[in-house]
Amino acid sequence: MQSSGTPVKILVKTEVNRDGKEEIFELTVFGKYYRKNNTTSFIYDEVMEHGNVHTVVKMTESEEPRVQISRKGAVNMRLFFQENKVMTGTYKTNIANFKAETGTEKIHFEWDDERKEGIMMIKYHFFMQDVEVGTYKLEFTFKEDQVCVS
Repeated sequence: MQSSGTPVKILVKTEVNRDGKEEIFELTVFGKYYRKNNTTSFIYDEVMEHGNVHTVVKMTESEEPRVQISRKGAVNMRLFFQENKVMTGTYKTNIANFKAETGTEKIHFEWDDERKEGIMMIKYHFFMQDVEVGTYKLEFTFKEDQVCVS
């Protein structure tokens, strides 16, 4: 894969379960996909009402895969995921910094080199300041798209 990355169209789907109520959010963005050795990354920008957010998703494949999601801009957050572990991250606003924790149930990743498409799924419990916010299922579905403009 080129060092400049492969242009991809990414569907970001978030399922949130809070107190038995489920909400689903979907967003389509364009970004870049990178793969080097046992590390897979994709990068995209999100346009939000209060400004843009630059997002980097990085997965290290091993016996115990790990994922890191970094968001910078209108939202500043760094979350870490590893199956069956509670990982500490941060969530920053212009008002305060918060401790964010993830208790990851499952990480799943597939990439089809022939079809140039893949999926990454993370299912986790999300905690802010030691209080559970909800159970999340975050799914990134991405496919090579040569007409993407970065």
